[in-house]
Amino acid sequence: MAVLVQYHCPDCGQDSDRWVSTPAPARADCSRCAGPARRRFGGALLRGAQRSATATATATGQHDHACLPDVPGTCTLVPTAARMLAARARGDTRAMDQEAARQTRAIADGTLDPTGSLKTMYSGGPAAAD
Repeated sequence: MAVLVQYHCPDCGQDSDRWVSTPAPARADCSRCAGPARRRFGGALLRGAQRSATATATATGQHDHACLPDVPGTCTLVPTAARMLAARARGDTRAMDQEAARQTRAIADGTLDPTGSLKTMYSGGPAAAD
């Protein structure tokens, strides 16, 4: 069975998501510099283990970076989609309702394009290669 795992390269700072077979290897080659990238989280987070202070800060929206360490796949999404995916993955219906309301207001204000891509176009990212 394949699972989506996030890896971080300390050499170049690249975060990347990869589909790997279980058990997920602790290390992989960085897609940017070919250096050793380490898995950012283990399976314990997927089983509902205690959240770290970083994950708690992320869940409360204390920063606007789209990569959420406890939810794989968010690095390739725009922040609005990443927040909604994280809320769904965590089963947090209150956060889902808040994000839906935030997006509805942004669409009404003209600051969010509802027809825009959900993927980011950051340099070196998967969507940039499309």
